[in-house]
Order: sequence, then structure tokens, then C-alpha cells
Amino acid sequence: MRQGIAFLLALLLLGTSATRAAGEKKKKNADTENIGQRDINKGSWNLYSPEHEIEMGQQMARQVERTAHLLQDPVVTAYITQMADRIARHSDLRIPLQVRVIDSEEINAFALPGGYFFINTGLILETQSEAELAGVIAHEIAHVAARHATKQMSRAQLWNWMSLPLLFVGGPVVYGLEQGLALAVPLTFLKFTRNAEREADFLGQQYHYASGYDPMAFVDFFERMKQKEKREKGGIAKAFSTHPMTKDRIAAAERTIEQALPPRDQYVVTTSRHDEVRAYLENLLRERHGLEALGGPVLRKRNEQEAPAPKGKVGSPF
Repeated sequence: MRQGIAFLLALLLLGTSATRAAGEKKKKNADTENIGQRDINKGSWNLYSPEHEIEMGQQMARQVERTAHLLQDPVVTAYITQMADRIARHSDLRIPLQVRVIDSEEINAFALPGGYFFINTGLILETQSEAELAGVIAHEIAHVAARHATKQMSRAQLWNWMSLPLLFVGGPVVYGLEQGLALAVPLTFLKFTRNAEREADFLGQQYHYASGYDPMAFVDFFERMKQKEKREKGGIAKAFSTHPMTKDRIAAAERTIEQALPPRDQYVVTTSRHDEVRAYLENLLRERHGLEALGGPVLRKRNEQEAPAPKGKVGSPF
């Protein structure tokens, strides 16, 4: 029993090390010309079927929708949805994407299993160009495409299976093993989470680039958020607790641009649509929140009572 547990643990840790070593020799999924046709999850271990993953995502999304203040505005939602759909078409995502906008000043966005993507109004307003906004969306689409959530859950389930027999055996050897596991397992999970973030950056940059956007906007947004966090002394640390704006992360993004994304003559940096929708959202929130602060009526049932929409057809630049 004890030997079996130790063997399984060693196999898991060695497998992680071997995968990391192999990745250092040849960057996995670096073939940008095959985006959408490649299987980025080939060889990875996952206990959950895509169907189960979608079902879990639906349940989680309903919980978020019950507790978050969703922005029920067709102009902003349509713009973000069309942007997300455009990037998804140039990605390895194989399930439909469901987009929700949350009315929150926090600079944050997150994706749930099964293709449920939530983005805060605070993040939309923080972007200075459509390419910056697209970079954030591409990163979250990469998390869903790579099935990071259920992979993490699978690793946690494996740990539960391996640790359960320890409850029924004893002795100094097992006690020592428990002490070692208590240190090793959380670090392993933490490493996996960081690796998932690195992979989401790497894949997201590819999707961003394949959609026609300027890849440097991805780096520009990271650098500005890093400076903003320094100025505000951790004011946005909560929002980016799982997406730290570290020097290593920014340097890795710059290496990806140099090594994996062939230069092009033209890129999309921003569009008039981004500027119009951003200004529209800013005015909309100012009116809504101003009325709420004064205790006045807030009418939201009819679209005619919203702030005037920007002129022209809402859509992506292509």
C-alpha cells in the first residue's frame, strides 16, 4: 500500500518534470499556421468529458449571474460578443462562447469551463485600444480552449484518490510521507496554475495575432497595469491575483512576439467602434450610477431609456 502510494506520487511529479523538460526543447503548439486544426489538448490528462465540462460551466455561470450585477445593455454586449466571436474563429476553441458583461469597476475578466466568458465594465474602460481589449479576450479564450479548469480539477481529484488510503494506515513512515506530501502537493498545484497562465498567454497571443491585431498591444496593456498597480500600491492586486503582472510574464510575451509570430505589414490597433462604444459605456454608467447615488429612479426595462447608442452598425471592424 505504502509503496504503491509513493510510486504514484513519484510518477506524477516525474511526469510533470518530464513535460516541462520537453517543453523547453520544443515549444508545444507553436505552429500558428495550424490554429483551429490542431489538437492543443492532445496527450493531456483530463477526467472530465467536454459535455460534462459544459454542464459544469452552465451551473457556475448561473451562480455568477445570480450574484453579479450584469450589464443588460445590447450595444456593449453586442460589441464584446462580436469581438469574442471573431477571436474564437481564429482560435483552437471547439465549443460555442457565451459572453456576459458585469457592471463592476474592478479591472477583471474570467472564463468558466464550457465557454462562459465574463468581462467587467472596469476592464473595458481601462483599455486604450481595441487591440488591448482583444488581448484580454484572447487570453481568456485560451483558458477555455486548453480546458485549464477541468485539468486542474482532475489533478485535485487524483490527489484525493492518492491521499485517501493514508487515513487508514499509520506509523512513522506514513507520518513522514504525509509531511512531505503536505509540502509537495500545494507547490505542485501552484506550479500547474502558473503553467496554465503561461500557456494561456502563449495561446492567447497566437489567437490575438491570427485575428489581425497588433501583438504589442498585449504587452502594452500588461505593462500599463503593472505601473498602475505600483502607483495605487496594490489597488488592483485583487483583480489580478490569478493574473500577476510580473516582469517574467511580460518578458515571455515579448519573446513570443519575437520567436513565434511572424511580422506582418499591417495590424489592427484600434477602431472607431471601440472608441464609440467605450465613450457610450462611460456615459451610460455615469448616468446610471449618478441616479443611484442620488436615490432617483433607474429605468432599465426598455432600450429606449438607455443612453443613446453610437451611430452606425455595431460590429467588429471586419
